[in-house]
Amino acid sequence: MRARRPLPTDLADAARSSVPIGLLILAAAVPATRPVVLAVLVAGFAVAMHRNAPFRWAWAAPIPVAISLWWGLLPAPLADPLGGDCTDLDSPPAVWRAAEAGLALASLALLSLVLRARRSDLGLRWPARSVVGVAAAGALILGPIGLLLGSLLARPFFGTFELDLSRPAFLLPALIFAIANGVMEELSYRGALLGWTSRVTGTWLAVVGQAVVFGLAHGGADVGGSPIFLMFALGVGGLLAGVIAVRTRSLLVPIAWHVALDLPLYVYLACRAS
Repeated sequence: MRARRPLPTDLADAARSSVPIGLLILAAAVPATRPVVLAVLVAGFAVAMHRNAPFRWAWAAPIPVAISLWWGLLPAPLADPLGGDCTDLDSPPAVWRAAEAGLALASLALLSLVLRARRSDLGLRWPARSVVGVAAAGALILGPIGLLLGSLLARPFFGTFELDLSRPAFLLPALIFAIANGVMEELSYRGALLGWTSRVTGTWLAVVGQAVVFGLAHGGADVGGSPIFLMFALGVGGLLAGVIAVRTRSLLVPIAWHVALDLPLYVYLACRAS
Protein backbone atom coordinates (compact mmCIF):
# COMPACT_ATOMS: atom_id res chain seq x y z
CA MET A 1 0.00 0.00 0.00
CA ARG A 2 2.63 2.49 -1.13
CA ALA A 3 1.92 6.19 -1.56
CA ARG A 4 0.97 6.77 -5.19
CA ARG A 5 1.03 9.80 -7.43
CA PRO A 6 -2.55 10.61 -8.47
CA LEU A 7 -3.44 9.34 -11.93
CA PRO A 8 -5.98 11.93 -13.20
CA THR A 9 -4.42 14.11 -15.86
CA ASP A 10 -6.77 17.14 -15.66
CA LEU A 11 -9.09 18.95 -13.26
CA ALA A 12 -12.15 17.18 -14.64
CA ASP A 13 -10.68 13.76 -13.88
CA ALA A 14 -9.64 14.95 -10.43
CA ALA A 15 -13.19 16.12 -9.74
CA ARG A 16 -14.65 12.83 -10.93
CA SER A 17 -12.28 11.01 -8.58
CA SER A 18 -13.53 12.92 -5.52
CA VAL A 19 -17.25 12.46 -6.22
CA PRO A 20 -17.51 8.78 -5.15
CA ILE A 21 -16.16 9.26 -1.64
CA GLY A 22 -18.37 12.33 -1.29
CA LEU A 23 -21.37 10.19 -2.18
CA LEU A 24 -20.28 7.60 0.38
CA ILE A 25 -20.04 10.28 3.08
CA LEU A 26 -23.60 11.28 2.20
CA ALA A 27 -24.78 7.66 2.45
CA ALA A 28 -23.08 7.19 5.82
CA ALA A 29 -24.56 10.41 7.22
CA VAL A 30 -28.07 10.08 5.73
CA PRO A 31 -29.23 6.43 5.78
CA ALA A 32 -32.22 7.06 3.50
CA THR A 33 -29.84 7.84 0.61
CA ARG A 34 -27.97 4.54 0.78
CA PRO A 35 -29.84 2.55 -1.91
CA VAL A 36 -29.60 5.47 -4.36
CA VAL A 37 -25.92 6.08 -3.60
CA LEU A 38 -25.13 2.38 -4.12
CA ALA A 39 -26.90 2.42 -7.49
CA VAL A 40 -25.07 5.59 -8.56
CA LEU A 41 -21.69 4.17 -7.53
CA VAL A 42 -22.27 0.97 -9.49
CA ALA A 43 -23.43 2.94 -12.55
CA GLY A 44 -20.47 5.32 -12.30
CA PHE A 45 -18.05 2.41 -12.04
CA ALA A 46 -19.60 0.78 -15.12
CA VAL A 47 -19.19 4.00 -17.10
CA ALA A 48 -15.61 4.48 -15.92
CA MET A 49 -14.73 0.88 -16.84
CA HIS A 50 -16.29 1.31 -20.28
CA ARG A 51 -14.13 4.38 -20.83
CA ASN A 52 -11.10 2.69 -19.22
CA ALA A 53 -10.71 5.91 -17.25
CA PRO A 54 -8.11 6.27 -14.48
CA PHE A 55 -10.86 7.27 -12.02
CA ARG A 56 -12.45 3.80 -12.33
CA TRP A 57 -10.49 2.92 -9.18
CA ALA A 58 -12.14 5.73 -7.23
CA TRP A 59 -15.64 4.59 -8.31
CA ALA A 60 -14.96 0.95 -7.46
CA ALA A 61 -13.43 1.71 -4.05
CA PRO A 62 -16.63 2.72 -2.16
CA ILE A 63 -18.87 -0.08 -3.46
CA PRO A 64 -18.14 -2.72 -0.75
CA VAL A 65 -18.68 -0.11 1.98
CA ALA A 66 -21.86 1.07 0.25
CA ILE A 67 -23.16 -2.51 0.23
CA SER A 68 -22.45 -2.80 3.95
CA LEU A 69 -24.23 0.51 4.60
CA TRP A 70 -27.24 -0.67 2.60
CA TRP A 71 -27.26 -3.92 4.58
CA GLY A 72 -27.50 -1.83 7.72
CA LEU A 73 -30.96 -0.66 6.63
CA LEU A 74 -32.31 -4.20 6.84
CA PRO A 75 -34.00 -5.29 10.10
CA ALA A 76 -31.38 -7.36 11.90
CA PRO A 77 -32.58 -10.41 13.88
CA LEU A 78 -32.16 -9.91 17.60
CA ALA A 79 -30.58 -12.31 20.04
CA ASP A 80 -32.58 -13.77 22.91
CA PRO A 81 -32.72 -10.95 25.51
CA LEU A 82 -32.29 -13.57 28.24
CA GLY A 83 -28.97 -14.72 26.76
CA GLY A 84 -30.22 -18.01 25.31
CA ASP A 85 -28.30 -17.46 22.07
CA CYS A 86 -25.05 -16.44 23.76
CA THR A 87 -23.12 -19.68 23.20
CA ASP A 88 -24.81 -20.84 19.98
CA LEU A 89 -22.70 -20.93 16.83
CA ASP A 90 -25.81 -19.93 14.89
CA SER A 91 -26.71 -17.03 17.16
CA PRO A 92 -28.45 -14.22 15.23
CA PRO A 93 -25.68 -11.60 15.63
CA ALA A 94 -22.98 -14.02 14.43
CA VAL A 95 -24.97 -15.32 11.46
CA TRP A 96 -26.18 -11.86 10.44
CA ARG A 97 -22.70 -10.34 10.53
CA ALA A 98 -21.20 -13.31 8.67
CA ALA A 99 -23.84 -12.92 5.93
CA GLU A 100 -23.07 -9.20 5.62
CA ALA A 101 -19.35 -9.95 5.43
CA GLY A 102 -19.91 -12.59 2.77
CA LEU A 103 -21.84 -10.16 0.58
CA ALA A 104 -19.38 -7.27 0.97
CA LEU A 105 -16.30 -9.44 0.46
CA ALA A 106 -17.85 -11.17 -2.57
CA SER A 107 -18.37 -7.74 -4.16
CA LEU A 108 -14.76 -6.86 -3.33
CA ALA A 109 -13.51 -10.06 -4.95
CA LEU A 110 -15.57 -9.40 -8.08
CA LEU A 111 -14.35 -5.81 -8.34
CA SER A 112 -10.76 -6.99 -7.91
CA LEU A 113 -11.16 -9.40 -10.82
CA VAL A 114 -12.72 -6.75 -13.06
CA LEU A 115 -10.03 -4.20 -12.20
CA ARG A 116 -7.25 -6.80 -12.26
CA ALA A 117 -6.22 -5.38 -8.91
CA ARG A 118 -3.12 -6.46 -7.06
CA ARG A 119 -3.37 -7.87 -3.54
CA SER A 120 -0.87 -5.29 -2.33
CA ASP A 121 -3.31 -2.50 -3.24
CA LEU A 122 -5.65 -3.97 -0.60
CA GLY A 123 -2.96 -4.35 2.02
CA LEU A 124 -2.97 -8.13 1.61
CA ARG A 125 0.69 -8.74 2.24
CA TRP A 126 2.65 -10.23 5.14
CA PRO A 127 4.56 -7.43 6.92
CA ALA A 128 7.88 -7.47 8.75
CA ARG A 129 8.27 -9.77 11.75
CA SER A 130 8.18 -6.83 14.16
CA VAL A 131 4.79 -5.79 12.77
CA VAL A 132 3.47 -9.33 13.17
CA GLY A 133 4.53 -9.17 16.82
CA VAL A 134 2.74 -5.87 17.34
CA ALA A 135 -0.42 -7.30 15.76
CA ALA A 136 -0.38 -10.40 17.97
CA ALA A 137 0.51 -8.56 21.18
CA GLY A 138 -2.13 -5.91 20.59
CA ALA A 139 -4.84 -8.49 19.97
CA LEU A 140 -3.89 -10.47 23.09
CA ILE A 141 -4.06 -7.31 25.18
CA LEU A 142 -7.07 -5.57 23.66
CA GLY A 143 -9.34 -8.63 23.61
CA PRO A 144 -9.28 -9.37 27.38
CA ILE A 145 -9.33 -5.67 28.28
CA GLY A 146 -12.38 -5.15 26.08
CA LEU A 147 -14.20 -8.10 27.62
CA LEU A 148 -13.36 -7.17 31.21
CA LEU A 149 -13.83 -3.39 30.95
CA GLY A 150 -16.20 -3.19 27.97
CA SER A 151 -19.30 -2.34 30.01
CA LEU A 152 -17.45 0.52 31.70
CA LEU A 153 -15.73 1.91 28.60
CA ALA A 154 -18.89 1.73 26.46
CA ARG A 155 -21.23 3.23 29.06
CA PRO A 156 -21.14 6.77 27.59
CA PHE A 157 -22.28 5.36 24.24
CA PHE A 158 -24.62 2.47 25.12
CA GLY A 159 -25.83 3.23 28.63
CA THR A 160 -25.52 1.06 31.72
CA PHE A 161 -25.21 -2.69 31.14
CA GLU A 162 -23.22 -5.70 32.29
CA LEU A 163 -21.56 -8.38 30.14
CA ASP A 164 -22.15 -12.02 31.05
CA LEU A 165 -18.76 -13.73 30.81
CA SER A 166 -19.73 -16.74 32.92
CA ARG A 167 -20.05 -19.13 29.94
CA PRO A 168 -16.69 -19.50 28.16
CA ALA A 169 -18.38 -21.14 25.16
CA PHE A 170 -19.48 -17.65 24.06
CA LEU A 171 -15.99 -17.26 22.59
CA LEU A 172 -16.80 -19.46 19.57
CA PRO A 173 -19.72 -17.44 18.18
CA ALA A 174 -17.95 -14.28 19.34
CA LEU A 175 -14.97 -15.19 17.15
CA ILE A 176 -17.27 -15.85 14.17
CA PHE A 177 -18.84 -12.43 14.68
CA ALA A 178 -15.57 -10.61 15.32
CA ILE A 179 -13.59 -12.19 12.48
CA ALA A 180 -16.42 -11.58 10.00
CA ASN A 181 -16.82 -7.96 11.05
CA GLY A 182 -13.13 -7.17 11.46
CA VAL A 183 -12.04 -8.66 8.14
CA MET A 184 -14.99 -7.16 6.26
CA GLU A 185 -14.54 -3.64 7.60
CA GLU A 186 -10.77 -3.53 7.29
CA LEU A 187 -10.76 -4.86 3.74
CA SER A 188 -13.63 -2.55 2.77
CA TYR A 189 -12.39 0.64 4.48
CA ARG A 190 -8.60 0.35 4.83
CA GLY A 191 -8.29 -2.02 1.86
CA ALA A 192 -10.47 -0.95 -1.07
CA LEU A 193 -11.64 2.49 0.04
CA LEU A 194 -8.18 3.63 1.10
CA GLY A 195 -5.99 1.60 -1.24
CA TRP A 196 -7.93 2.06 -4.46
CA THR A 197 -8.96 5.67 -3.85
CA SER A 198 -5.36 6.63 -3.11
CA ARG A 199 -4.39 5.57 -6.64
CA VAL A 200 -6.23 8.60 -7.99
CA THR A 201 -6.43 11.11 -5.13
CA GLY A 202 -3.15 10.56 -3.30
CA THR A 203 -2.67 8.70 -0.04
CA TRP A 204 -3.60 11.16 2.69
CA LEU A 205 -6.86 12.40 1.19
CA ALA A 206 -7.91 8.75 1.00
CA VAL A 207 -6.80 8.13 4.60
CA VAL A 208 -8.90 11.03 5.89
CA GLY A 209 -11.86 10.23 3.65
CA GLN A 210 -12.18 6.62 4.77
CA ALA A 211 -11.90 7.70 8.42
CA VAL A 212 -14.75 10.19 8.01
CA VAL A 213 -16.96 7.54 6.42
CA PHE A 214 -16.02 4.99 9.09
CA GLY A 215 -17.00 7.37 11.87
CA LEU A 216 -20.29 8.45 10.28
CA ALA A 217 -21.26 4.85 9.55
CA HIS A 218 -21.23 3.97 13.26
CA GLY A 219 -23.85 6.35 14.58
CA GLY A 220 -26.78 3.92 14.56
CA ALA A 221 -29.97 3.86 16.58
CA ASP A 222 -28.50 1.37 19.07
CA VAL A 223 -26.30 4.07 20.58
CA GLY A 224 -27.59 4.96 24.04
CA GLY A 225 -26.46 8.59 24.20
CA SER A 226 -25.51 11.11 21.58
CA PRO A 227 -24.01 9.33 18.55
CA ILE A 228 -21.64 12.23 17.94
CA PHE A 229 -19.09 11.07 20.51
CA LEU A 230 -19.12 7.50 19.19
CA MET A 231 -18.77 8.67 15.58
CA PHE A 232 -15.88 10.92 16.56
CA ALA A 233 -14.14 8.16 18.52
CA LEU A 234 -14.50 5.64 15.71
CA GLY A 235 -13.49 8.24 13.14
CA VAL A 236 -10.25 8.75 15.07
CA GLY A 237 -9.87 4.96 15.29
CA GLY A 238 -10.38 4.70 11.53
CA LEU A 239 -7.77 7.39 10.97
CA LEU A 240 -5.27 5.55 13.18
CA ALA A 241 -5.98 2.25 11.42
CA GLY A 242 -5.51 3.95 8.05
CA VAL A 243 -2.16 5.42 9.08
CA ILE A 244 -1.01 2.02 10.37
CA ALA A 245 -2.08 0.35 7.12
CA VAL A 246 -0.13 2.89 5.07
CA ARG A 247 2.97 2.77 7.27
CA THR A 248 3.14 -1.03 7.47
CA ARG A 249 1.79 -1.55 3.93
CA SER A 250 -0.38 -4.29 5.41
CA LEU A 251 -3.79 -4.79 7.04
CA LEU A 252 -2.51 -7.35 9.55
CA VAL A 253 -2.39 -4.97 12.53
CA PRO A 254 -5.76 -3.29 11.84
CA ILE A 255 -7.48 -6.65 11.30
CA ALA A 256 -5.98 -8.28 14.41
CA TRP A 257 -6.82 -5.34 16.67
CA HIS A 258 -10.27 -4.88 15.13
CA VAL A 259 -11.18 -8.54 15.69
CA ALA A 260 -10.04 -8.34 19.32
CA LEU A 261 -12.08 -5.21 19.98
CA ASP A 262 -15.21 -6.72 18.42
CA LEU A 263 -15.34 -9.63 20.89
CA PRO A 264 -17.07 -7.52 23.57
CA LEU A 265 -19.44 -6.16 20.94
CA TYR A 266 -20.75 -9.69 20.36
CA VAL A 267 -21.17 -10.20 24.11
CA TYR A 268 -23.10 -6.91 24.27
CA LEU A 269 -25.44 -8.08 21.52
CA ALA A 270 -25.95 -11.68 22.67
CA CYS A 271 -24.81 -12.14 26.27
CA ARG A 272 -25.79 -9.10 28.28
CA ALA A 273 -26.66 -9.81 31.90
CA SER A 274 -28.72 -6.64 32.15
